Amino acid sequence: MAEDYWDIYVDESSQTKNRYLVLGAIIIPTSKVTSADECLQSARLPELPHGEMKWGKVSSAKLTAYKRYADQFFDHACLHEAKFHSLVVDTTQLNHHKFNEGSREIGFNKELYNLATKCARLQKTGLFHLYPDFRDTNQKPEDLRNILNHGRHKNSDGRNWPFRRCQFRDSSKTPLLQLVDLLLGSLAYGVNKHYEKKDASPAKLDLARHIMRRAGLKDLTRDTSMNGKYTVWHRRLR
Repeated sequence: MAEDYWDIYVDESSQTKNRYLVLGAIIIPTSKVTSADECLQSARLPELPHGEMKWGKVSSAKLTAYKRYADQFFDHACLHEAKFHSLVVDTTQLNHHKFNEGSREIGFNKELYNLATKCARLQKTGLFHLYPDFRDTNQKPEDLRNILNHGRHKNSDGRNWPFRRCQFRDSSKTPLLQLVDLLLGSLAYGVNKHYEKKDASPAKLDLARHIMRRAGLKDLTRDTSMNGKYTVWHRRLR
């Protein structure tokens, strides 16, 4: 019997300028990706037929379309099996000099490892394709794939080389990465308290509240259950 495959789309928010680094991932059966892309494309119409959907572009004029796009994750049958997992790290507690050879990139890859590993732990069957959003880095995706597989082997996962692929993807051409960006952006907006700024965007606040309500989140300082449609994990650094 052939193994089932799962795609994991990963993005990050607030890596450099804010207290909390936030990473998010959508995991979805590979067989459902084409239909998910189609339903997300349909949700853009008629207002936004072209261009990348991203948190930084949210405005009052586009708000209805952005809400409709995010709602596909919670409502549409093509995304019924999809789950969103997020990881929040307090950057004031990071010590790259002591633990990451002085490299912020190594530290970031450790958090990416933690989030991808969580997805693999929760999805106990099948194999994985990991697609982080493209970013400038000297860290090779292939190295991350090898580290992930060694980690699963060390933890007696039982699957032979479960992470079969790790490749950067261009978010402008990947609807599911754009969806991650919106689900993640709303969380980062809340945990970093961007709504308290004098120039805070009313449209972003509206969208963040909408997504948090759909996700059932009331207190962003607390972890959710480990498994669920939309999960939050505040990682405690040791």
